[in-house]
Amino acid sequence: MRSLKFVATFGFLAAALSVCHANLGETEAQCITRYGSESDAQDGLGYHQVGDRTATFHSKFSGVTLNIRIIFLNGRDCHEAISNADDSQALSLDQMKAVLDSERTGQDWHKGRAVFRSDRHDTAGAIAWKRDDGAVATFWLSSKASSQSQSGEMELSTKQYATAQAYWDKVDGNN
Repeated sequence: MRSLKFVATFGFLAAALSVCHANLGETEAQCITRYGSESDAQDGLGYHQVGDRTATFHSKFSGVTLNIRIIFLNGRDCHEAISNADDSQALSLDQMKAVLDSERTGQDWHKGRAVFRSDRHDTAGAIAWKRDDGAVATFWLSSKASSQSQSGEMELSTKQYATAQAYWDKVDGNN
């Protein structure tokens, strides 16, 4: 039984690595080649940079469809929000790890501090990582407090995006 579970997990991770490969820094054309057609595209996000655009892609693997919302700055993928297309299902920790592994680009992710808060019904929080080039990843957790399993949504950002977002947060008074 354990070997079957291992094979299933390995198969899932292999599929996730080959299809759900975030690739921060790719052009929009490369993302279209990887994921297929885009939807919900919008220009002029307010970053006042060439090519500030957002688009949603849908990627299917192992029977799971993911929504991948990408923000492009200067024509490059600089921020991704990855979630399960089925709103009733969140990404598992294994899926989150597969995304991180696929986005290594020859560098290691360094785990930061995890922050959790719970009430009687829900647990929420975030686990963060940082890469040597300044890219960051955040796994936003959401699970039932009585459950041992954690799940959520994943965000990945380049240092360029973090700098642009921090500037606009300050301008808007959110920082």
